Amino acid sequence: MLQLSSFQIKNLTKMKNKIGVVLITLLPILLGAAALFGEIRCIYKMCTCNWEPIGKAEIVYTVGTFTGAGVVIGYLNIEDK
Repeated sequence: MLQLSSFQIKNLTKMKNKIGVVLITLLPILLGAAALFGEIRCIYKMCTCNWEPIGKAEIVYTVGTFTGAGVVIGYLNIEDK
């Protein structure tokens, strides 16, 4: 049978705590980067839309850019007619 000493158990617990701290530290950074990328994508799509007949895509991308909803809207593909 495998038996762990109290020292090994303490080290194992410390290692699990370190992994949790790293994940808790990196998670907001990764989510913030994904949100920033979505917003930039929304701004890019707004600028590259065909503005001659103003349609659904232009309105959605513009509203998303100025309200902060572009974080999600930037990942959506809305057809421009």
